[in-house]
Amino acid sequence: MPAKAPPLTQLPVSFYLQVLICATLWGSAFPVIKNSYAALQITGYGEQLVFAGSRFVLAGLMVLPFCRGPIIEKLKQAPRGPLMAVVLGQTFFQYIFFYYGLSISTGTLGALLVGSGSFWWMLLAPMILKTAPPQRIHWILLGVCSIGIACAIYQPGADLKNAGLGTLAFLAASGSGAVAATFLKKVAPVAGSRCTTAFSLSLGGLMLLLISASAWSSYIAHFNLTTLLVTLYLAALSATAFTLWNRLIELYSVNVLSTFRFLIPLMGVIESTLFIPGENLRPGLIIGALIVVTSLIIISQVKEAPVEGRCIRP
Repeated sequence: MPAKAPPLTQLPVSFYLQVLICATLWGSAFPVIKNSYAALQITGYGEQLVFAGSRFVLAGLMVLPFCRGPIIEKLKQAPRGPLMAVVLGQTFFQYIFFYYGLSISTGTLGALLVGSGSFWWMLLAPMILKTAPPQRIHWILLGVCSIGIACAIYQPGADLKNAGLGTLAFLAASGSGAVAATFLKKVAPVAGSRCTTAFSLSLGGLMLLLISASAWSSYIAHFNLTTLLVTLYLAALSATAFTLWNRLIELYSVNVLSTFRFLIPLMGVIESTLFIPGENLRPGLIIGALIVVTSLIIISQVKEAPVEGRCIRP
């Protein structure tokens, strides 16, 4: 029988460890991808999508050996609409927007805006999963978070066109990911989180490769050992982080997990400023980061009606 998710103070140590691993891995993706563009001579957006597609196809294949039971049969039993929503939201659309935003903006900004997924999640969950709707405090903090984003992207005397486009792209990416995470709650109990993750990464990656077919030749022309190593690292990163996070989505409620999403932008901002040349902790970025992260922490403490918060024991 499904049981209610335990209070935050009673969550097992393994929960905190898995969330920290996911946040650290996803945080490292921002500087690795951003620095890879120059090192691997990846210039055009099409080549970036080839880079992304090959990464996710490989990541899906890495997850396959860890799937339990007949994968095809499980996927056949899963509701098709929610399953395709997971594929399109988690891998395809999320990374179309994400890689575009990263190509025209900064890794630090991208890491910061990943936190907006918590807000998307809270807005979508009541509509899709019939959870308790957002309260007035949620809307207030959403507005405060928007102010924090404005502070983070503001650079006196700088051309804000790319920053603005980057912000929209990252917000769209986090929104797509939130849609996928919400529908995963409907798919995982039937197909299992691992099978769903493998299918989503593989098919989503293949779709990215197909829409970027015109850039294959230029990408292959610059392919070398460094490209292979970076792709393997990012694939292993995605396979590990998505498998762990999707399992947590299967086990815990949206409200519980949204509490801890702030660790992802926090780790991303820290790792981007440490490893991306030229990305410094400007005063506006520091203030914006503090506002966004504080808003996420506060919103995670708001008590909501226990409509959906259920936990499925392994």
